[in-house]
Amino acid sequence: MYFRWKRLLSILVCMFLVFSLAACSKTDTTDTTDPTDTTDVVDSEPDTGEEDGGILELTTEVVVVGAGGTGLAAAASAYEHGAEVIVVEKMAFVGGSTALSGGGIGATGTRFQKELGIEDTKESWMQLWRERQATSNPDSKYPDYDRVDKFMDEAVVTTHWMVDYIGHKYTRIEGFGFDPVRRLHFPEKGGSDVTNNLEKFLTSKGVEILKETRATELITNENGDVVGVLAEGKDGLVRINAKKVILATGGFARNEDLLERFVPEMAGTSELSAAAVSSTGDGILMAEKIGAALYEDPWIIGLAIGTKVEGLSGLEWDPTKIYINEKGQRFMNEAVHYAILTNEAAKQEKMWVIIDSSEANAQLAETLKGELPHEEIAYGETIEELAKAMGVPEENLVNTINTFNEGVKTGKDTFGKPESLLVPVEKGPYFAIRYYPKTMGTIGGVKTNENYQVLREDGSIINNLYAGGECANKVLYNQVYMSGSAVQFALTSGRIAGEHAAKAVKAGN
Repeated sequence: MYFRWKRLLSILVCMFLVFSLAACSKTDTTDTTDPTDTTDVVDSEPDTGEEDGGILELTTEVVVVGAGGTGLAAAASAYEHGAEVIVVEKMAFVGGSTALSGGGIGATGTRFQKELGIEDTKESWMQLWRERQATSNPDSKYPDYDRVDKFMDEAVVTTHWMVDYIGHKYTRIEGFGFDPVRRLHFPEKGGSDVTNNLEKFLTSKGVEILKETRATELITNENGDVVGVLAEGKDGLVRINAKKVILATGGFARNEDLLERFVPEMAGTSELSAAAVSSTGDGILMAEKIGAALYEDPWIIGLAIGTKVEGLSGLEWDPTKIYINEKGQRFMNEAVHYAILTNEAAKQEKMWVIIDSSEANAQLAETLKGELPHEEIAYGETIEELAKAMGVPEENLVNTINTFNEGVKTGKDTFGKPESLLVPVEKGPYFAIRYYPKTMGTIGGVKTNENYQVLREDGSIINNLYAGGECANKVLYNQVYMSGSAVQFALTSGRIAGEHAAKAVKAGN
């Protein structure tokens, strides 16, 4: 490959300079950059850093930034359509948030469903999609249902492509949670199977993945066209000249500054996120810096709620419990889709899960008592004492618990929780555990067209720049995530972007 010869030449030149310029001291180029620090993103020709020991310059046709599901799929697709590809990944390993997921790839009407006799239609998936999105922001312009419709068609193609071209395998097709229709195509071991199989494919084809190489700048020419990427590698700066750049760096769930900027309701929750630690919004900010338009109304991909009490888990998935806010009141039906639960929790200043000392909670109550005193756990022998410990109005909490218990007796809950899930709160002592909205990703990113080419505010295309996955996923959602769509959108947007980029290169565009 051309870039390998150029890399060898660069190394030889650097060796010559080291021996001929004896007065120059060796520079430490170890990357100590905080992955959440985005202050160095610029839209001009970068400083090559030659005075600091040189810069490794590579040339390829397509460079993919990020080696999660989106980036790996983009690289595989670009290779499939004849392009020379380099992938850069800031972590020491590939996978991103896709590898941490369950690996379920949502699609309807696949041959795999038909082989198992599963009856499913795009229309039924679309109906569910519309119903879920209608529960959130009524003023949002999204989803773009034309794009959702296109996504559902392409999802079938991607689901087959992963098996037929990449060599991926599905071991079961299931529903998930509040989406009972069997349309999530799962591999044996989860999301790591998805990214491992993509990496194996790329390695077998000789596609180079530069790990521990963090992209920091998009390089543009005098016309504003993207012509490459500047990155910080293990051994110093790397400049990659490319005809096309695909951003696949994920969302911003792990970046406190961006949560504060885009979704202030979720500020302070980055440590509870199930997203990859690399999800710090790098690609979004690099694109924004050169004029990319950002989607309005960014939000989060909810994953129920989480606590900071170590070793305590499971309550976020227990709909028999009740949630109390800073006013001492219930605020929702606790038996709802996990993404809706997250959204409702995010609207509260504070929230707690209430635990009594009934027989069903005896072991948990004993465990909680052993944790006291704990800043995340309130305790009271009575509801009044519990309210004082929580710092909420006593009268409100007492009335809330009494009203709930009356509903348990009649089988009719104020918020519509099913009778089978109504369990009274009536035996002291009582505990209130602080819980927080929890994420597994974000919704938002840069605006793109159907080819995942990045757009400016005026709708014009930023030449040679693409984005997919959580870098550009707002088009699918209002504020409610749909089970199985994250991994599918990562793979599908990457596949389409990679194909379009490669074909454009081959066409001389």
